Amino acid sequence: MDFSLLEFVPDAMVIVDQGDGRIVYLNQVAEDLFGYRRQELLGRPVEVLLPSRFREAHRGHREAYGAAPRTRPMGLGLDLYGLRKDGQEFRAEVSLSPLLGDGARYAITAIRDVGERRKVEERARLYRQAQQEVRRRDEFLSIASHELRTPVAALQLQLQMLHRVAERATEPLPRTLVEKVEALERQTRRVTVLVNELLDVSRMRLGRLELRLEAMDLAELARESVRQLEEELRRSGSRIAVSAEAPAPGRWDRLRLEQVLTNLLVNATKFGEGRPIAVTVQAADGLASLTVADQGIGIPPEHQERIFARFERAASAEHYGGLGLGLYIAREIVEAHGGRIRLASAPGLGSTFTVELPQSPPSRPPPPQAPQARGPKPEA
Repeated sequence: MDFSLLEFVPDAMVIVDQGDGRIVYLNQVAEDLFGYRRQELLGRPVEVLLPSRFREAHRGHREAYGAAPRTRPMGLGLDLYGLRKDGQEFRAEVSLSPLLGDGARYAITAIRDVGERRKVEERARLYRQAQQEVRRRDEFLSIASHELRTPVAALQLQLQMLHRVAERATEPLPRTLVEKVEALERQTRRVTVLVNELLDVSRMRLGRLELRLEAMDLAELARESVRQLEEELRRSGSRIAVSAEAPAPGRWDRLRLEQVLTNLLVNATKFGEGRPIAVTVQAADGLASLTVADQGIGIPPEHQERIFARFERAASAEHYGGLGLGLYIAREIVEAHGGRIRLASAPGLGSTFTVELPQSPPSRPPPPQAPQARGPKPEA
């Protein structure tokens, strides 16, 4: 029979005599797939194209097919393998069709190497699974953070009441006791910050960050934020100078921008080694800018590309605490306002963070961007 038309078929085609199971024809695609020249396979048992562990069973399957031939399409989910001349195995899909001609019965076999396709499918499955796991993790963080906020807030309130009682007592309480209460208050505030950071990250990951815009003055916000950090500044030894010669009005989320500025100031005191910190606020041409500059340890250039990533830091966690979320959250908030945050830094020369905000941001602020590997941060 003339099988030359099969040379134009894109699949590897092998024709087998059902009587003795020997190969009577293969096309060029089959030569390329199995690595044999045509004359090396003609007249040989088809089992030569199978791994040795499958050959005996295949002979039985072949005889059964010869007794009841039928068309078997590809894609039946069978776990099949082929064997190349160099000994390399590959996963295959195989279709079978019976053929009668010249008084003989043949089986036409079409073979496809699906190894690479299966790898791609498996990678896609693992990626989808990883995405689902990440979303479940973020949902868990959101729920856990909500649940933690209530007892932490109650503990903080009780400590504040104890502190007030101690201040109003007719007889002074032992100084050690007062110091312990103050230390507990500081640690509770720290836990509150960490819980809020986790909650914010989960919101951002789930696309639930909301802004409540109102008319406000960025210069006034800067002065108020510095006043609220007076105690922490006193302990760090840093002095902060606020330069805001004129109001910087705009429509922003007051609490979120206070969060941004607080993160920047806390980092400046943490990494500023007790040196002066300068806060500058300006507004011009529809754009307000806020700059926080310290004279601390600075950030090496190789770390600045990843400075705003989640859970990243450029400084050792052993010497500087925090979850590595402060700058990530700050950047997400600023970008949600339609602004941007920039860094200029060098080792030993301090760091300068500049926040630029449109004074009239879009009426519907853009949602935070999808999570990206933005890089580390030396932040809290």
